[in-house]
Amino acid sequence: MPSHPRHAVAGFTLIELLIALVIAAILASIAWPSYQKSVQRGRRSDAMAALAELSQAQERWRANNTQYQSAIADLPGARSLTAGGHYDIAMLADSTSRTGYVAQATVHSGSPQSDDSACQMMRVTMADGQITYGSSNGGSTLNATPDPCWVR
Repeated sequence: MPSHPRHAVAGFTLIELLIALVIAAILASIAWPSYQKSVQRGRRSDAMAALAELSQAQERWRANNTQYQSAIADLPGARSLTAGGHYDIAMLADSTSRTGYVAQATVHSGSPQSDDSACQMMRVTMADGQITYGSSNGGSTLNATPDPCWVR
């Protein structure tokens, strides 16, 4: 008999390590799509903020003039690309009048936001003192009410 006691070997076996790795990979594959959707919803706030800034600039303009401005370039403080660079901002042609306008944010080409298939376009419509929000997945038809892109 040996004179020293046997010590148990501490650590993980290769099989245990592989099982833990497989479990982590499964959890990551479940969590990744949810994370991506959350990031896309966060980037939509880029468009919402820019459209809100444009609406405020339009109201400041209208307070001193007889109608809303039809060109973004002529509105002080308004810009045609959002701060994060994910959306292009534009006034729809022939939508500006004494009582309203239509401003639209469209996903900027090359932006990672182009993977957001639900909200390719977001729109603010001012008509007779009433503001409405709309969006679409890139087609001409707006999403149903309540609009999934303008969650508050």
